Amino acid sequence: MYFVKNSPRALFAALIPLAIVEAVLLVFAIAGGQVTDPAGVPAPDQIVMFYAGRMAMNAAFLFAGHTVLRQCKMSSRFAYGLMGGVMASASYGIAMRNHIQLGAPGDGTVLTIGLLPTIAGMIGGFLYGQFAGLVPVARPTGTAPHANAPAAPPPIVFDGPVQVRTSVAGIAIAALMPTVLATLLPYTLLPLLMHGFADKSTAHIFAAVIPAQTFMIMMVISVIPSSIFMLCVHHVARAMSRRSAWEYAAIGGVAAFACALLLALAVPLLAALLVPAAFCGALMGALYRRFAGLEPLPLPELVIASDPNALVGPDHPSRQQHGVILSN
Repeated sequence: MYFVKNSPRALFAALIPLAIVEAVLLVFAIAGGQVTDPAGVPAPDQIVMFYAGRMAMNAAFLFAGHTVLRQCKMSSRFAYGLMGGVMASASYGIAMRNHIQLGAPGDGTVLTIGLLPTIAGMIGGFLYGQFAGLVPVARPTGTAPHANAPAAPPPIVFDGPVQVRTSVAGIAIAALMPTVLATLLPYTLLPLLMHGFADKSTAHIFAAVIPAQTFMIMMVISVIPSSIFMLCVHHVARAMSRRSAWEYAAIGGVAAFACALLLALAVPLLAALLVPAAFCGALMGALYRRFAGLEPLPLPELVIASDPNALVGPDHPSRQQHGVILSN
């Protein structure tokens, strides 16, 4: 039996999705306050303290959930994904209850907005279980081993055929890559955006809001198509018996290039997206392979037989000719 190790590196990786979501929510809260109550917008130091407090809460809740799973001796990535979602939603609820969140959502949107940190927490919990690693459960102190028992159990090895797992979390992580890459684009245009405003304070607000708005829009419109695309790439690679990250990247890049080419035939302006689409598809394939893992090939399905005489091979003489029963 195994449990997940304590790992600061894995905790840092698990906080990345939550940090992105908290930053997006923070930017929208500041932008809304700038429109409705400019005088009530907190100072930059207060904004940083709010953000640091929320991230400290998320880190504490994630580590507490990890400790509970260790006590329960649960180490599956599915359990850690559920734990991350529960802990992130609990952290969000406590923050809203105690006014630790910088800006409260509008009426009727508290639960809807809360889905974002919950999904980010599920991805974060999965990442913690992925990066922390496993260690065997130690033998209780004072327990005497049997006389013929080895000092340590031999490691379990497997040299049979394997295939890449179908991972929902891996698909979700890969499906977010178009959103992330599209969000990086406005940062290259920040000098132009800030140069177009006479009021520099307004320019800074827009420079923060536009990437956040791009992230939200792209996530809504691209996650489902990207998930379907990644699932198709995975099954194509599995049908071709491909398992390495480079092979998944190549298949993803070729598939994305082909999809973009088909769209360019209908809308010629989309031809400019051929190379970016191929790069994004390759990155999605490599990321999926990194987080999916391997599993043994399934055994053949059991055959339900009612006639023992039918249990013969395809080249058996009884299958090459028909038996005859002469009627009276």
